[in-house]
Amino acid sequence: MNKKLLIFFLTSFSVLQLQATHNRAGEITYRQIGALTFEITLTTFTDPTTLAHQQRTELYFYFSDNSQDTFPRISETLIEPNISRNEYVGVHTFPVVGTYIVSMEDPNRNAGVMNIPNSVDVSFYLESILLINPLIGNNSSPILLNSPIDKAIVGIPFIHNPSAYDTNGDSLTYSLISCKGENGNDIINYQMPDASNSLSIDANGSLLWDSPIMVGEYNIAILIEEWRNEVKVGSIVRDMQITVAPNTINNIPPKIEVDNSFCVIAGDTLDIP
Repeated sequence: MNKKLLIFFLTSFSVLQLQATHNRAGEITYRQIGALTFEITLTTFTDPTTLAHQQRTELYFYFSDNSQDTFPRISETLIEPNISRNEYVGVHTFPVVGTYIVSMEDPNRNAGVMNIPNSVDVSFYLESILLINPLIGNNSSPILLNSPIDKAIVGIPFIHNPSAYDTNGDSLTYSLISCKGENGNDIINYQMPDASNSLSIDANGSLLWDSPIMVGEYNIAILIEEWRNEVKVGSIVRDMQITVAPNTINNIPPKIEVDNSFCVIAGDTLDIP
């Protein structure tokens, strides 16, 4: 009898683990398509081998106008055997002009994240803020061209830039914040990844982790705020995951020396011999 109960417990535990562990990284972006109407896009990176991932054909979105909606998953791309890129897209019309929060919360993060205690039981939360004001004109969020999934090596400085650009020409500022969990609160006992020297992000959005100390998966969050004529018009939070691998061959990456700096408008082409 006890043996049967033990088998049942282990089976149930395995099913719960299979259902829960999948969220790795993501962000919410938006595009204004009407006076009060926005197209909302959630991009997530998940573990496709889990039942939870397979069940997430749609997700709940919450809006600070006291409404909520479900948006469908419109695309799914396998980028590695255990990493899938997903897009959820929908349209929402706000009642009046003002500042609004768009958020998403989904259980849970993948297991084993080094700087999030018991990450398999921690919710994955994202939010973006937008301002609707006819005096400032249409407002769309920055677009991030680089993936929030990246790899680093123990003992070697790691650099990542989200490669953000703003179609409205707004100025962007960057800061590191705590990853968020249930109800958008800071995750309890969350810690920035340990570094042999420092972990920082500069005015151009370049994250420098100098240098990773221990092998494993780590999550950090980048707050990207957009400004127009010194007025904050919106922000997005990117929750990204960095996998640190061992330095098995003491590999030192090449240093590229550039004599000149170039300023290029988005969409233009720069040819360098």
